[in-house]
Amino acid sequence: MIRTIVISISLAVAATVAFIPAARAQGVKAEPRPYTQAFLKKAAEMQQAQVALALLVDGRATHKRVKQFGEDMIMVHKKMSQDIQQIAVEKGVQLPSELSDEHKQKLKELTQLSGHAFDREYMNYILRDHQNDVNAFEEGMQTLEDPAVLHWTYRTLPMLRAHVEDARWIKMVLFAMD
Repeated sequence: MIRTIVISISLAVAATVAFIPAARAQGVKAEPRPYTQAFLKKAAEMQQAQVALALLVDGRATHKRVKQFGEDMIMVHKKMSQDIQQIAVEKGVQLPSELSDEHKQKLKELTQLSGHAFDREYMNYILRDHQNDVNAFEEGMQTLEDPAVLHWTYRTLPMLRAHVEDARWIKMVLFAMD
């Protein structure tokens, strides 16, 4: 009797263990780890913020490099946003639909400026914000375990670094004009 129970339990455990890999192969999603979810949410909000801030450039900036930079930010960060949304859908992660309080506040502050004052403040903030993004992505490269998110981060990081360098150059040009 005990032998029959032990065999039955063993068969049940074996069937369950055999089912788990089969379920994953059939598309059952494993929930991403909390750090991966938090990273995706923060990265998505970063992209939304960069687009929202860059949309202000069109009517407020005066320097042609700031205007061009804003256009580039819209194009590049919209693409990054689409990529991260696709990954989030695949991973079952709900992304934020609103900007963070910090980004809302900066957006409000920038709407009060125009001309050279806008150019300087926008580029100062973008440089600082992009450097924070680079730092977050570099940390993610060391911490993320999900291959799709890690691959996206690896592809995106060089673009963010290039934005930092562009912003640094434009900022130097603007301050040379003062």
